[in-house]
Amino acid sequence: MVSSVKQRGTSSLDLWIRSARLFSGLFLSLFVLTHLANLALGLVSLEAIDAWRGILMAPWRSGAGSLILALAAFIHASIGLYTISKRRSLTLSRVDVVQIILGVLTPPLLITHVLTLRVTSLFVPEFDASYAVILSVYWSLAPAYAFQQLFVVMIVWVHAAIGFYSWIALRPVWPRIRNIVLPILFLVPILALLGFVEAGKEVLYRLENDAAWLDHIRAAQHLYSQAAPTLNAINTNVVASYWILVSIAFLSWAVRIYVGRSRPVRVFYEGDATATGRSGLSLLEISLTSGIPHAHICQGRGRCGTCRVDILRGGQNLTPPTDQEIKTLSQLHVTDTTRLACQARLLQGEVAIARILPAYADISAAQTPEEWEPKDSPSKIDDTLPAPVSSPLQEVTP
Repeated sequence: MVSSVKQRGTSSLDLWIRSARLFSGLFLSLFVLTHLANLALGLVSLEAIDAWRGILMAPWRSGAGSLILALAAFIHASIGLYTISKRRSLTLSRVDVVQIILGVLTPPLLITHVLTLRVTSLFVPEFDASYAVILSVYWSLAPAYAFQQLFVVMIVWVHAAIGFYSWIALRPVWPRIRNIVLPILFLVPILALLGFVEAGKEVLYRLENDAAWLDHIRAAQHLYSQAAPTLNAINTNVVASYWILVSIAFLSWAVRIYVGRSRPVRVFYEGDATATGRSGLSLLEISLTSGIPHAHICQGRGRCGTCRVDILRGGQNLTPPTDQEIKTLSQLHVTDTTRLACQARLLQGEVAIARILPAYADISAAQTPEEWEPKDSPSKIDDTLPAPVSSPLQEVTP
């Protein structure tokens, strides 16, 4: 099957985009992890935060590290908007919606943070950007920014944690490491927030009882005010440009949905089920929009293979296999007529398919697919069977 599919496979662009999004996201998650770990040291003391800052943040403070970090952020945000613009339907899980919202909100929130901590020093070299000074400014002179930072921490970490979990949970290694990884995913933001609050209490105490420290903070605030007009102008222009790109991405999504309405297609399933959809939708999207039960652990990302189907007729009306589809199917025991429903898009006419796995298939179907190989013909699959304990990944998307 693999050799015959490879001859019809699309270019590697789609697979490259997926890989770039994954690795840029993992790189950014590592940066956020070190940042939050540093902030969690506020539970020890304000001095501990600054003492460990040079160690934990060293990779990102170098010229090469800063460049790679900026490039990763640009790639991840750009691919995120590109992915939104390429969507063809409103078949979104709750976590899909959460990830889109968090992903869209993260860049503008981080832009202000980066401008304050990194760019200010470029305009005012003598500005002290230590954690002690920044937290003092946040908690005493600009409390609104303190709450904004709490908001940023929650948004960025939740977005990163969901993306990381949805990727790693499909791997066979997950059952062996989940008892270590899951506590970390929950504890890191909690400890960081507690450290932020404790450090805030300490700086407020110092400001009330140390006149010299108060003068130092006021001097830092004065230096920042010198660069503030320029920083605000940069922030306004960058954020405005970003929201224009976001609007274009969502407009493209809406146009795709509208245009497809004029070209109906039809899918016939094993048994007597039939679904009607729009040209260009994947078989999985047509199933979901029509209320047809269909397994899809990875939420249509072509990673788990649980949505695979046998094409009974009309295969010529489908798009060729993508490289992601070829990669996933090559790891499964499939035939020449097997396709991933999330990757095969119906361009015209109709197609008849048979779902291979029952709709209640859980995450184990992706981790150990051999245990889910159907003993009967796909046409005999019974979707009325009671579902076992469902996997939280059925609501997760990268």
